[in-house]
Amino acid sequence: MGLLTARPSSTHFVADHPLFLDVKENSEWKNQFGNSHPLKLEIGFGMGDFLIAMARKEPESNFVGIDFSQDCISKLLQSIDSFQLKNIRVIFGDVREKLPYLFKDQELDSVFINLPDPWPKKRHSKRRLIKTSLIKELAQKLSDRGRVYLATDSETYANQILKFFDAEPLLQNINGILNERKNLPKSKYEKSFIYAGDKIHYLEYCKSGGKKEQSVIRDSSDNDSMSNDEYLTQKFKTAESEAQDACDLKQLGDQLVEAGDRDWARNLYIKAEEKAEDCLDLNWLGYSVAFALKDSDWAVKIYRKAENHAESSLDLNWLAYSIFESLGDKEWAEKLFQKAEICTENIRESCDLAESVSEILENKEWQLKIFKKASEDAKEFSEYYELADNIFAKLNDEKWARELYQKAESMAEECCDLISLAESFIEKLGDGEGARRVFKKAEKRAEDNLDFSCLAESLEENLGDNEWAQKLFQKADDYKMS
Repeated sequence: MGLLTARPSSTHFVADHPLFLDVKENSEWKNQFGNSHPLKLEIGFGMGDFLIAMARKEPESNFVGIDFSQDCISKLLQSIDSFQLKNIRVIFGDVREKLPYLFKDQELDSVFINLPDPWPKKRHSKRRLIKTSLIKELAQKLSDRGRVYLATDSETYANQILKFFDAEPLLQNINGILNERKNLPKSKYEKSFIYAGDKIHYLEYCKSGGKKEQSVIRDSSDNDSMSNDEYLTQKFKTAESEAQDACDLKQLGDQLVEAGDRDWARNLYIKAEEKAEDCLDLNWLGYSVAFALKDSDWAVKIYRKAENHAESSLDLNWLAYSIFESLGDKEWAEKLFQKAEICTENIRESCDLAESVSEILENKEWQLKIFKKASEDAKEFSEYYELADNIFAKLNDEKWARELYQKAESMAEECCDLISLAESFIEKLGDGEGARRVFKKAEKRAEDNLDFSCLAESLEENLGDNEWAQKLFQKADDYKMS
């Protein structure tokens, strides 16, 4: 959450921790863990809370997490120490490169891929994790009846994943694309989408011999003797009995308020408070209690708990926003923004904080201070680029944005990044000459059919240079034929 879009890096990284493995070959996992428990892998663990929850839930399983974010690895190792877990090992790197030699064929019991970046633009498609080559490798590494569990917030990506996985003969889909899954914990990042009202799309696959499970279809005759109110009551009771966590209970409570049963909703909110795991759970619960039940005193108590559970600048920022929206407490919000500023860890968190400070406190001076600090901290293309976009949009400062775009230009290494940058020169700065210069750099960095075709399409659309575009389309065709 709140992290810039991560990309694989060739940088070598080693953490000084006994559970971090700097390995370039199979680690003999039975020796590594000291047992032959089922071996399970999470690809791209992010903040690590899903992996931690699974390791605590299944002490008789061994877990391996791989990610190419150094910050995420450091946070996960801290969490492992906090919970004194011994059944997790952590690896830095790109799974597409390391999977072939990290595990033997049929060695993995389960694989989890939660909310990978969908990279929706055509020009970025090479960065997508889910591709035929990875799926074939996973199928080889899975044991018989081993499972792959996937989740994405993008419906388009979910359908692409379904198509790619369905093409692998060793893997059997279980019930298509699902709207929920009850057997696995939710990550904080996953809950952030659910609380915001967005849908998560889940998929599950089984290795060879996995029989497709059939959904239970409710016999319409079951309703014949029930009124609509009785049916809804039964539906809510069933949902309550199946609720797995505070997120489920809070969402169900909201539905009951809409249905007019505030007493039942209050009981569910009480249960949700008891089950709350983090600041996010408590923040959204406090918001519902304040708005749905109009119980400001209870909301304040919940928000106080949320503040004590805050782990990041983003937690504090969102909490301040909720408190201002639901309670109108500007003073409390300002104190939380001050805390958030101290622990801001990346450019996106800084941009989010600057926007909140401006919108809620109407403090342009503070907003400017946050942006200046962020510009001093920026180091990579994506950081300069995102900061420039925000400064142009929020401050309308074309000169400053231009300086940051130029710094981004000096850091850009890939053709697709340069294409995006050239488009910003045109769309935001109205600088066709600058865009042409960046497009020329992009042409020099183009490596394949996709790069040349995307560059040609952008040239046609943004500069109207059909002659240059046609030459690039020809290069794209040449690469396609070679």
